[in-house]
Amino acid sequence: MRHQRHQFRWVLLGALWMVYFSFGLAVFSMAPLVETIREDLGMSRGAMGAVLGAWPLVYLVAALPSGALVDRLGLRRSLGIAAVIISASALLRPVADSFIAMFGAVALFGLGGPLVSIGAPKLVSVWFDDDERAMAMGITMTAPAIGGVLPLATANSVLMPAFDQSWRATLLVYALISVAVIAIWLVAAAAAERVAPGVDRDSDSAPGFSGAWELLGHRAVQAMLAMAVGMFFFNHALNGWLPTIIEDRGFSSSVAGYLAGSVTAMSIVGALVGPRFIPEKHRIAAMAVVFALFGLTTILLNLEGRPSAFIGLAIMGSIRGLAVPVALVVMMQLPGVTHRNMGAAGGLFFTAGEAGGVIGPILFGVLSDVGGSTAGLTLLTGVAATTALLAVLLRTEMARAPQQPGKK
Repeated sequence: MRHQRHQFRWVLLGALWMVYFSFGLAVFSMAPLVETIREDLGMSRGAMGAVLGAWPLVYLVAALPSGALVDRLGLRRSLGIAAVIISASALLRPVADSFIAMFGAVALFGLGGPLVSIGAPKLVSVWFDDDERAMAMGITMTAPAIGGVLPLATANSVLMPAFDQSWRATLLVYALISVAVIAIWLVAAAAAERVAPGVDRDSDSAPGFSGAWELLGHRAVQAMLAMAVGMFFFNHALNGWLPTIIEDRGFSSSVAGYLAGSVTAMSIVGALVGPRFIPEKHRIAAMAVVFALFGLTTILLNLEGRPSAFIGLAIMGSIRGLAVPVALVVMMQLPGVTHRNMGAAGGLFFTAGEAGGVIGPILFGVLSDVGGSTAGLTLLTGVAATTALLAVLLRTEMARAPQQPGKK
């Protein structure tokens, strides 16, 4: 496909990066302001927890229909809709005056989020050839992480002091950034339509949900979906509990926050640099190694003493950014997956993954209540080992599957 070597593909990737950046910004914008918002709205911690957990539940339900929608509408419209929904969610938060209003504002994000998560790998599969997809996905996956770092770095240190400690004004600034992203995407997508008219909408695209059901008949797809559950279980549990885990190893809360942030920063570099250097034939094996190392990091974090914790965190940061972008590139090569039904494939991947993502932090917390973070880390060791074994199974199934010549 000629457009897969057109220079404009990088411009479109940049616009996608901005949409995914607004995704991360919306997810993390409230995190540094939780206590301030909770006290101002008169909510209990349990109620605030329900607010923060509103969007993943909606995301879980919306992911599979979103995959069908991306295939039917195409990238220009589906990602445009996503950007509008994310901005609407962000704009409603600073005007919320009750638990119900804030819950609804955050839950709304769950309708737009999966359109971005699913649209991103589809765009990469459509606009980039096999040689560039790993690098393109790696670049894309840095966006939500950087979008998440921005409010963590600026909310309490810059914006709150500038706006007389107003959390509403602070959230409004982040919301206006998301609004600007809508314009960036629409301009870039309109230009892309002129470069390659209708390239992301095919008359023979998989017809809605039937495309997903057909993919479920492939054992390699089943193995990848099982891996997605473990992958998101592990990552989401760490997203919520890593600072606490570090504190339990004897570090102060401020140092724990710094170390957790360092792990995130290292993962951004890993996502940007790592995938492009993994040869196509070794990608599945690389995922098995990554999850085996994840298991090792949880063992190191479970040991007494700070040196083992430092080593575990260093290993975790260096490899954490590899798992999802490499998995998404591998998914593009699975039996039955083409750029025409990439939305359906992405819907399945993120539905399975978010199921693990919802359950992971909860189970970790329950076990930690009983046996401390040691019990939770032991659970994550088992999840990482199981996911590594599933990667071995996936490699076996891919070796058995007939090759699909010319698949793009």
